[in-house]
Order: sequence, then structure tokens, then C-alpha cells
Amino acid sequence: MNILPPEIVLSILEHCVINHYGDKNSLLGLRTVCRLFDDIIKPYVLRTLQLEFTRLDKVARHERPLDDDALGRIGHLCHALYLDLMLVRDDGEVNYLSKIFSAVPSMEAFVTTLRDRYCLNEASFTEVDYRDSLGKLLGHTPNVSAVRLNLPFQLISKHCRAATMILGNTFEALAQRPEESERVRTLVLENVTDTTIVKLWRNPRDVRNIIDAFSALENLLISVRRHEEGPAQTLNFRHRLWEMIGKAPNLESLCLISLDWDDGSFEPLKETTQRDCTIDDWHFRSIPTIRKPPKSVLSQLTYLELRRVEVPGCGLLSMFECFKDSLKELYLNQVYLKKVHDANTPGTTNDVLWIGLPNMRPAQDHRWIATCLRQMELRLRVCRVASLGYDQYVTGQEPHAMPDYDLSDPSGLGRSLEQRFVEVVSGIQQPSTPDGSPVAYWPEEEGQVWAYADKDRPQDMQPRDWSAPHYFSTQKNPTSGWQKTIDCQFPNFNQFTLDELHWFADTACKGMNKISRAMNEEEEEGDPSHAAHAAHDDAGNAGEAPALGALLDNHALHNMDLG
Repeated sequence: MNILPPEIVLSILEHCVINHYGDKNSLLGLRTVCRLFDDIIKPYVLRTLQLEFTRLDKVARHERPLDDDALGRIGHLCHALYLDLMLVRDDGEVNYLSKIFSAVPSMEAFVTTLRDRYCLNEASFTEVDYRDSLGKLLGHTPNVSAVRLNLPFQLISKHCRAATMILGNTFEALAQRPEESERVRTLVLENVTDTTIVKLWRNPRDVRNIIDAFSALENLLISVRRHEEGPAQTLNFRHRLWEMIGKAPNLESLCLISLDWDDGSFEPLKETTQRDCTIDDWHFRSIPTIRKPPKSVLSQLTYLELRRVEVPGCGLLSMFECFKDSLKELYLNQVYLKKVHDANTPGTTNDVLWIGLPNMRPAQDHRWIATCLRQMELRLRVCRVASLGYDQYVTGQEPHAMPDYDLSDPSGLGRSLEQRFVEVVSGIQQPSTPDGSPVAYWPEEEGQVWAYADKDRPQDMQPRDWSAPHYFSTQKNPTSGWQKTIDCQFPNFNQFTLDELHWFADTACKGMNKISRAMNEEEEEGDPSHAAHAAHDDAGNAGEAPALGALLDNHALHNMDLG
């Protein structure tokens, strides 16, 4: 190594780092080649430090005790933290599973393991232990400016006490870092529930910690799960969520992701009827939008991404209206526009559309998103989308045929809704219809001349010119890119966490199958009073029967981006 020029050695090791993108542990092994390798590779592999379940659980810590001296030596190299607490179980969840499986003796060991090792308690670790460990870690890493926190992922919903305590203690630890430490500029919060945010906002101490932790924030990604239903709870969550986001006056990029979808294939037009759910529950699925700027106006918000969400047209436009003076890049990925279809009021069929109808002015109470963005003079330098669709709620008599809305290309070229949306938002002139008639999208008022298309059509439009996935394959992702890698070098991934979560779900699934078989046998024997029925009734009485779907098909795990 002494023979090669330093720049060649550096180039070789940089290629090694790139080639080991998904295998950080193998790269760590190269540090032992020589002192030069160690000096060059160490800043890369130690840029992110991880605090996860096995570093907190007393059983695992006994096998691999923490080396505080080593942390003191390398802490200054760390610029990002990956806090993985997904395995922590909530007492309420375990108590609920205990009731369900009370009639299945073989499941007792599983429930006991969940309670003794994976819940917050003295046998495993407490919230105080977590707070102390995180505080010690932050004390040794003054250069940390990026944090990713994976909150507990509960297989049974509506049990958020453990997650609330962990998030509250995390904000406290960030707020109480030594004064000479770097401020957090990038924050990723995975699996946040509406219940947790509302509960934290009721505690003035937690609010003060959030304000301090968000004071220098520039990039924020939040993936959200909804538990509380009803208009009052939805309104409360919306206010609290945007109050929290508004505590980051320097925020430049924001990404909001919903975890409430299943993993079925995306359909451009999906239908929900009164048989499926009430209209209030249907509205409840919408992502909370902002109606007016928060008290601390996000005057620097430049990048916005919405992913896997359902949103009403008025809420989407009010969000754009709040940020129109600063917003320059917009990314929409798997976004459903919510519509109510009533066969008795045909005039509302086209009231909310992604693009609108060509050569026609929208009525005053209509919301055609692309046209409205032109009207409000939202001048975006980048607009990329993927999987735009409609979520239609049908009231009254179901239509004989599903409306087409604006899903078909009026120019007869077969362009997707996504491509045409980006073209109209960008002001690109549209090609004529097959018979030569012009195609244009008009603003609400004729005098709004700035809203008409003002750019010549490019000769060759490529997918990267409108598609978010194609665009991000060649460009840096300023919004959801932090979800893949918090340090922009190595993916955030914990195979142990993923395996354990699947073991939780698969084992619970086996227990449910045993209960189902027992119930079927009893029905055949004509004995409806067996304990298995009682356990099943307990599940229904607890109001959690729908949540068992997460145990049976495990779809919710796939909604989490685990690397």
C-alpha cells in the first residue's frame, strides 16, 4: 500500500464502499487490512450508529455488553442515528392476545415471551433505560444531525402506550443534548399513530421538547397510522399534526406517508359503497390536510411528497395554497382523490378531477386540481407523479357503468393520467384530438391568462419527465429518500427486526387457525359453548376484530419501508 499513490488507494476504497452498499458488515471487515484502510473506511462505516432492541434488552446485552470506551473513541465520526424500536410490544396488545389464546394452551409460551421480553418492563428494559441509553449515545455523538426512529409496530391496533412513551423520551433526549452538539436537521419518524401525537400534545413538557427538537429541522418524513375514528378525533389529529410540523420554521422538505393501505394492486378507479363502510369512516381514511398556515409559517418549504394517501380535492388544494410561495418541487405517489358519487345529482360527477375536462371552464364549485394549480400560480420547477387515481364513494343507487372522469386521453395518444397531469401543471400545450380539434384546459375565469398553457410541446417526452420512480432513478430524492438511507450512504435495514416481526405475525396466525379449527369442530358436534367461542367473542367485544386481518395476511408489515 505504501507503493500506490494516496489518491489511487482512496479511489479503490471509495469503489469498495459503493460495492458494499447493501452489506455494511463486510465492509467493516476491510478495516483490518491495514491502518490506512482503517483510517479511510472508518468515517464511512461509522457515519450511522444504530440503537435497537438487542442493544437495550437485558438478555441480549448480557451476551453482547456495550463498550462505552469504544463509543467514546468513535462517537465523533457519527453523523446519523438509526433508532429501531419496532419490536417493542404494548401491554394492551399482549393482554388482548392473551384473551384470544386463552383456550389454546400451546400459545401460552408465545404470549409469555411477548410479555416478559418484548414489553417495557424490568425483565427486558424500561422507558427509563431507553432514555438513559439514548442520552448516553447522544452525549458521545455531538456531530449527529440526522435521526431515524422506527416506533413500535403493533400487530393489533389501538395500543400505543409504549410508542407514545418512546417518542416522548426521544424528543426529550434530543432537546437535552449538550449545547455544543449539532442540531438535528433531518428527522424520520416511522409508524407514528394519531393517538400518540394527540397524547403528546396534551403534555406541555412534551410540547416544549418537540419545539426544541424541531427548531433547526430542515427535512421531515412521517409515516402515519390512524386508529381513532370519528369527525372530532380526525379534526383533533389534523390540528395536532400540523401544529407539530409547524414547529419547524426552517423546514425545506416534507414527506407524509400513510401506512393504512393494504398491499393490493393500485387501481385507477376504486369504488366504496355504503355496504363497505359509512361515509364518515370513508372520510376518516383521508390524510389530514392543512387548511391554513400553522402559527410558525413554513415559509421555506420547497419539496413536498405525498405517498400512499387518500385526500379530498379541497384539502389538497388548501395545502398547496398554504405553500405556493415557496414550493418548487412536488411529488405524488399512489394518491387517491376522494369523490362522492350520487346518481341523483349528476351535476357533481365531474366536481373533483385530477386534470379536468378539455375546452371547458370548470364550474365555480368544481375542483380540477391541475387547472387550480395553474390558477394559483404555483410555478413548480419539478412535478413528478405515479399512480394517481380516484376513490369513489357511491351513495344511493349504484351506477350502471363507472364514470370515466378524465382517465382517457382526449388526444387519442394513450397517454396516462399521470403524464397528462404533469403536462397540464407544467403548462405544456396539448396535442390535438384525432380529428384535428385543439385541446386546451381552461381556468375558471377567462381573464386568468397566466393559467393557460404557455410552453411548446417537447418533441420526445420520456417517462422520467413525469414519472416519480423514473425520475428518482437518476436524481437525488429530496423527500422520501431519507427513508431508505438516513446517511445517504448505506440503507437502513435490520434483518433481525424483520424476522422477529414476521415470527410474531406467523405465530399469532397459527394460533388463530387453531381457534378456527376448534370452532368448526364444535359446530359439527353441536357444542356452541366451548371456550374457543368465548375467546372469539372477547375479540369481537374488544372492537379489534378488523385488526386480526393484520395477523392473518401480514399486509401491514409490507407497508413499512424496512430497507
